[in-house]
Amino acid sequence: MEEITHKELESFHKNGFLIIRGFYDQNEIEKIRSWVYDYADKKPEEWESGKEMAYFETSKNDGTRILARIENFSEHHEGFKNLMNSEKLMKCVESLLGNKAVLFKEKINFKKPGGGGFRPHQDQISRWETYAKDFLNILISTDDSNIENGCIELTPGFYKKELLGPVDSPIPEKWLKQMEFKPFPLKKGDVVLFDGYAPHQSQDNKSANSRSNVYLTYNSIYEGDQRTKYFTRKRKELPPDNERENDFKDSPLHDYK
Repeated sequence: MEEITHKELESFHKNGFLIIRGFYDQNEIEKIRSWVYDYADKKPEEWESGKEMAYFETSKNDGTRILARIENFSEHHEGFKNLMNSEKLMKCVESLLGNKAVLFKEKINFKKPGGGGFRPHQDQISRWETYAKDFLNILISTDDSNIENGCIELTPGFYKKELLGPVDSPIPEKWLKQMEFKPFPLKKGDVVLFDGYAPHQSQDNKSANSRSNVYLTYNSIYEGDQRTKYFTRKRKELPPDNERENDFKDSPLHDYK
């Protein structure tokens, strides 16, 4: 599937998100998944300074440090680079953004067994408005996800209110009381497209298996290519584990930045 239907477009504008089942067929998603797990198999000492940004977390099962996510990898991986710029994906992105688009950022969330969830948040709360106004996120499901392993949960319509609170802060309680987050289990190859203002969350992974997703974020090209600026600032303010000084302390919002 490559074209967004009128019905899907209406649903997206109503809810702030759209789920497309089976967007990638088995052969396509297994190839993408192999790239994800090639990264997952890297040892901590194999990450190179100034290249991909690998972040670790403390397992809630046994207290060990486990890989949580990777960012800034498109220029270091030809397969992912081609995927991010593929006609199949860009047609959907540009249909929902309503403009030509450019990649803003990319990451892989691993959520290994014992990995933590993500508190309710809007992605744009992390000062994305510094770079552009409108963003579209693409979640590519590279493992089956469910309630036990912490699938994505979304609440419809709230994206229309734009930023719900101060930047670099959790969503205020007055808004959370009005939200009803619904879990959306996914199969490998499903995708979720959601607005940068759409509130979302997920729970801890209480299963015995990893649950990985690829996240790609785009902005309208007329607002400029902001990717280098974004990662330059992030590397300085929230460096990957292998580039941190001994006295580094995580941001209060580290679990969803």
